[in-house]
Amino acid sequence: MSSDLDLAAGDLSAGELAAAQGTDTAAAPTLAPHLTGFPTLPADRPARVVVVGAGGMGSWWAREIVDSSVAELAGVADLVEGAPEKVIAQSGIADPSSVASGTDGADLALEVGADLLVNPTVPLAHHPITVKALHAGIPVLGEKPVTETLPEALSLVAHTELTGVPFMVSQSRRFFRQVRQLRSFVASHGPTVLTSAFFSLFTEMGGYRRTQQHPLLRDMGIHAFDTARYIMDADPVAVTARGAQPEWSVYAHDATVTATFEMSDGSLFVYNGTWNARGLPTYWNSEWRIGAQQGSATWDGKGAPVLGTEDEAATERLQSAIAAETGEEPDQIAASLIECVSALREGRTPMCEVHENLLSFAMVEAAVASVERGERVEIDELLEQARLEAIAAETDPQARDLMQSWTSVREVLAAAR
Repeated sequence: MSSDLDLAAGDLSAGELAAAQGTDTAAAPTLAPHLTGFPTLPADRPARVVVVGAGGMGSWWAREIVDSSVAELAGVADLVEGAPEKVIAQSGIADPSSVASGTDGADLALEVGADLLVNPTVPLAHHPITVKALHAGIPVLGEKPVTETLPEALSLVAHTELTGVPFMVSQSRRFFRQVRQLRSFVASHGPTVLTSAFFSLFTEMGGYRRTQQHPLLRDMGIHAFDTARYIMDADPVAVTARGAQPEWSVYAHDATVTATFEMSDGSLFVYNGTWNARGLPTYWNSEWRIGAQQGSATWDGKGAPVLGTEDEAATERLQSAIAAETGEEPDQIAASLIECVSALREGRTPMCEVHENLLSFAMVEAAVASVERGERVEIDELLEQARLEAIAAETDPQARDLMQSWTSVREVLAAAR
């Protein structure tokens, strides 16, 4: 599984804040035709894909691309000498010599005529790699999180709008059949009033997670938060979160968190997660319970959802419909790849496109802020602060002007969905 790095972002200085607030926002750059104006990918051949990043996730993506019926592996890029060749060799491709290698993903994609860049690098590298690819006219399918910080994520929204080149973030949990079934149930039996996700899996991971701030939230929270938004068809308004660090934890920061989100439909979403408790582990997908106006549902994170209403006959029909959905279907990153390529072929906006995905990432950062401040955090206030920080840090004049023209980040995100 991919993981987040520490997303700590400093506040603007007083001078930077004043300069950002005083900037003329009367005119914004002319936007490119957004996403649907991008030339469609031919449907009579697989998409040629370059993977940038030859770590564990890069290896997984390479194998999935080789096994896919909609894509072919055209190249692998990494700064570490010999790393791309190792990924190519383990990918299962019949002729490893047919796959190019290089150090720069966008350059390699242009060289081999790739249709798509898949970016499973560490979050620190997401922003520069994605910006270069978008301005080179190469669609990007990136691993979660969208990038390392919320201001950088807003910068990527701006660059996507300027170029009109599609940028999708792979949120693999959306592509489980059970998640789709829960979303359908809520659509017909909602609105929800209370949804909860409980995650408990004892781990003592090595590497940077040992010293990372808020490792549980940043590594696992994004999955549950995005899944909740999708199932509930609602967006976050505010959050109150608390962290705990038991004396036996190997982590330098809290790997046990509870967060209560106030959602746009008036409902609540509660997340409880820990890497510190032994015994009775959940699955990686968490355990779910959904309470709605016309019924409730539970899901253990692996098997079929259990649906219930006050009408026994209706409940039996619902469970029968769930049981009837059998057979293998793609999920996780294989399904993300299919969704991205299908959208490019059909000339439509893919699910989890950066505008749609950003609020899931904002939920993580808002929960982190709530833990650190010990108080309720409003999402829109966090987004506005991130916009001002993004303006101050942006080196591209057009992207900076575009972000200055935004009157509301949430309105910008909603307009593109």
